Amino acid sequence: MSIYRSLVLFTFPMVYSFHTRYKGVTGVFAWLIKYFLPCLMVSALQKDFSLNLFIFGMIYIYEFYELGYIQNDCETIKKESHPTLRLSQEELSVYERFKYLIISIRLIEIAFISLLLYFYGVRISILIVYACTLIVFMIYNHVRNGFCLVIHLVLMMLRYTAPLVIATGRFDVLPMVLLLFIYPITLFVERSVKGKFEYRSKFLSKFVLSSYEERYVFRIKYYACLLGVFVLLAYTNYCPILVVTPVILLLLSSIITFKNKKLQYNK
Repeated sequence: MSIYRSLVLFTFPMVYSFHTRYKGVTGVFAWLIKYFLPCLMVSALQKDFSLNLFIFGMIYIYEFYELGYIQNDCETIKKESHPTLRLSQEELSVYERFKYLIISIRLIEIAFISLLLYFYGVRISILIVYACTLIVFMIYNHVRNGFCLVIHLVLMMLRYTAPLVIATGRFDVLPMVLLLFIYPITLFVERSVKGKFEYRSKFLSKFVLSSYEERYVFRIKYYACLLGVFVLLAYTNYCPILVVTPVILLLLSSIITFKNKKLQYNK
């Protein structure tokens, strides 16, 4: 990979995320099902929704997220004995050589998008709240114990709700909670029983998910229950019926993944 391609990787919004977190067709599909479609559908069903603000809001939150990713992948790994390597040695070398330039470009991009959102009518208070994502991510990258799971849940909450709040111009509790339960809570439960950082939730492993290996069965049960709750909420006019669509997609995706894993296991 050339220096210029590596610089594009580190500086162009969202390229870094797809290169390191959502690789290939499977990764893009997972991102669409677990993040983009739920955020878009819940946001689009709200009053005063703006598609332009939604898109810029997603880019805005990913600017902070990717700075956190870069810090984790390039700086935090230096302090770990068994780090997860998401970048090649060439990419890490480019980062070390141009890291101050990379950070400067990212900050300029953030300033530009912030001004753009402000002129579009987004309140400064909203921009400040989601700018705090970077601070939360820096804490996350330095904490290596069970509390990391709580910080990660906060990070997911910020990432999932940012496009919604920016696109509608307000903090609306119900759609924010719906987004939280559509995926972040699922991942929080799974990570809590995985045993990472030598931590495993006794409560969740006893009453919710006995082991990380059973996570696909858990997802099927979770989304089946969540679908029933969302249908009930729609029936009682607490939310539009179309909100169930991303839950159905996640349920179907969980069933397909479970069957594929089972077939692989039985081979």
